[in-house]
Amino acid sequence: MASSAFTDEIRGFFEEYNDAFASIDGNRIAALYHMPTVTMRGDASIHCLQSREELARFFQGVADTYYKDGYRGGSFKNLQVVPIGERSALATMDWEMRRGDGSLIREWRQSYNVVRVSNGWQILVSTFHVK
Repeated sequence: MASSAFTDEIRGFFEEYNDAFASIDGNRIAALYHMPTVTMRGDASIHCLQSREELARFFQGVADTYYKDGYRGGSFKNLQVVPIGERSALATMDWEMRRGDGSLIREWRQSYNVVRVSNGWQILVSTFHVK
């Protein structure tokens, strides 16, 4: 298991990630990903994104769709962090997507392989827990 300081560091990264999504700004979201990156979405589709521009377009589409669905913010809970050495980790959490009035739109479980690079943490792989 991760030390509390390590878990707090990862928690801080995902709070920044959550804020980036709330901004509905694909470029801001993309900045938190490593290039290349792989993501498996809730529909079980798998995407390998090779450039920051490609990633920004992809996540702008995701954020725009969330916004059209009523998304105005979200949060995560039940964060579990497993270090993979000192420069990477597996982080798993439950996400909640909410409307402006706080009501729940949807929730899901997701895992991320994150890596520490020169300017902080970045997401290398993102995997929705698909049933």
